[in-house]
Amino acid sequence: MIVAMRILLVWLIMLLSWSVTVPAQSRVVLVRDPSAVTGFNVAPVRARAMIAAGLEQLTGQTNEAAAWQQIVSSNDVVGIKVSTLAAPLRATSQAVLDAIAAGLRLAGVPATNIIVFDRDPQKLAIAEYQANGFRLESIIGGAGFDADASMESPVVGKLIWGDLDFGKPEPLSTLSHLPVLVTRTITKLINVPVLMEHEVTGLAGCLYNLSLGMADNARRFEQFGQRGDPAIAQLCELPAVRKKLVLNICDAFVAGYAGGPAFKPQYAWPYGGVYLSRDPVALDMYCLDLLEAKRREEKIPSVGANASHILTAVRLGVGQTNATLVEVSR
Repeated sequence: MIVAMRILLVWLIMLLSWSVTVPAQSRVVLVRDPSAVTGFNVAPVRARAMIAAGLEQLTGQTNEAAAWQQIVSSNDVVGIKVSTLAAPLRATSQAVLDAIAAGLRLAGVPATNIIVFDRDPQKLAIAEYQANGFRLESIIGGAGFDADASMESPVVGKLIWGDLDFGKPEPLSTLSHLPVLVTRTITKLINVPVLMEHEVTGLAGCLYNLSLGMADNARRFEQFGQRGDPAIAQLCELPAVRKKLVLNICDAFVAGYAGGPAFKPQYAWPYGGVYLSRDPVALDMYCLDLLEAKRREEKIPSVGANASHILTAVRLGVGQTNATLVEVSR
């Protein structure tokens, strides 16, 4: 009898443990309005309405201000990480930035506490952003990288201008550092990549934008046969990124389904959409599925095998692929 009771107790403990560790399903919202894109231009009014509708759907709120208040508070310093990798024609659009900044101000965040940033000052300049209710900052030439927030890898990289330790006697390093802006300045992080295929990593999406698109000494992870795996996931796992990231918005207004990360007009795709999620992994999976479907339609080989970093991110607990997609038309 006692043995039977002990077996039952162990079984109950295991059952409770399993119920606690089963992850909740992530939510991804897709808002589409093909009329929002003309050529390579995004209509600001339509972009604002689409992002507001998506955020309301994501948060369960019924108005834009309340939705943003679920994401940030009025005393936050909010960093908006853009993608200027293929600027100027394929970069996070001005219309998307203006919509996000306007929403943050509705939530009470002052313009001085809204910082749009990227790593490379030259690419940021080429994108020609107008600081409409936010500040613009580059990592290189700005506050730079944090010596106390790094990820080490056995893959050795040759340091170049902009890397934290460039100019020191040792020209090689196994360290990649996060920006001071992310580790010490901002309190919340909003990630805004572009829907873009990447010939090395499969997708230059949410996870890429927060890692190889933000850290120093990251070129090594796209060279020597590397495909950004596991480095992308490991950088996203660092506390300063993982704990501060509150929202991912993928600019899918004008996507690139091949030839990336460089801009090639023959592969430009006026999709007219925007994805939103709190989970960068779930969002990347849906974006990769969309790119793969477009490539099949155009009879271009799959790149899904190159995006193994997404599953590594799942294993490290950065996010999950167990997700539902909610589609909203405008």
